[in-house]
Amino acid sequence: MRRRLLFLSLLLVPLAARAQQVGVLTHDAVLHDGPSRTAPRLGDVAAGETVSLLRREHRNGYLQVRTQTEDVGWVWELYVHLVDPTEVHEPTTPHTLVPSPLGVDVPAGDFDNCPDSGDAQLARVRVLNRLKNRSAEPRDADIDSSVTLAAMLAPSSGDSGDLGRFQETKAAEITAFVYRVIPGGKKETANCKLGDPVHRDTHIELILGPSDTAEIRRVIAEVTPRWRAALKNRGVDWSTAALQQTIEGHWVRLRGWLMFDLEHQAQAENTNPGNSANWRATAWEIHPITFLAAAVSPP
Repeated sequence: MRRRLLFLSLLLVPLAARAQQVGVLTHDAVLHDGPSRTAPRLGDVAAGETVSLLRREHRNGYLQVRTQTEDVGWVWELYVHLVDPTEVHEPTTPHTLVPSPLGVDVPAGDFDNCPDSGDAQLARVRVLNRLKNRSAEPRDADIDSSVTLAAMLAPSSGDSGDLGRFQETKAAEITAFVYRVIPGGKKETANCKLGDPVHRDTHIELILGPSDTAEIRRVIAEVTPRWRAALKNRGVDWSTAALQQTIEGHWVRLRGWLMFDLEHQAQAENTNPGNSANWRATAWEIHPITFLAAAVSPP
C-alpha cells in the first residue's frame, strides 16, 4: 500500500519533476510486452537492477519501465522500489579517470570475427554499422567546432530538420556532464548480437549540468568494443564498469565521430516529439568516442 500511495503521489507532481523517477527491483522479475502476466515475455530483470519509469504508464498493477539495456516493457509494481535518482547515479567511491592517449591504433575490418558491418541483413543498417564501428581517429581538421552539447540538444523540425543539422563525415569535441553510464544492448547487429560485456557498447548519457536531468535532454555517446580493446592495449580501461566509477556524475571532455542513429529516431524528442517513451533528445550521437578526459569545470 505504501508503494502504491507513493506512485499515486507522483501523479500530482508536474511532468518535468517526475520524468526522472527510477526504481530498483526488489525481486527477480519478468519483463512483459504489456501490463499483464499473460503478455508476451520480453526477458528478465534481476533483483537489484535499476529501471527508469516511463511517464504516465501505470496499469493493472504494472509499471512500464526501461531497463539498463534499453529494453522497454512492463513489470509488477510491487517488485519496484522507488528511489531518488541521486541514490542510484551518484558514484559512492572516488576514482580517477586516466586520460586516453591520442594516436591509438584501432585495427579496421573484423573484430573478433565480427565485420565492421556487423551481421545486419538490411543494406542501410550495414552502412550505419560501419559508421558505428569506425576505427579511424578524427584529425583536428575533422572537428566541427560549431558542435557543442547545447547545439546537439537544440530543437529541430522533424526528421529531416534534425538529420540535416550535422555531417557524419565530421567529428566533435565537447565538454559535458555525465548523467549515467550503462551497457549497450545485447542484440545489436553492429556487434553481431554478442551479449557479453567485452562485445557490447557502453552508452554514456551526457547532459548540460547536474540539474538538467530530463531524459529528453540527454545526448548519447558510445564506446565501441574495438576502441575499448585498443585502449586496453595502451593500459587504459574503458570497460563499462570502470567508466561508471570514474566519470558518472562528473564533467568530461570527449572527442569522437558524429553519427545519426536511424534506429533510434522513434525514441528521440527531436524526431518523435511528445512520445512518452522518449529517452533521448536527438538521434545524433558521438559514436564512437575516440578520446576521453576529465574536465575541471563546465564550458
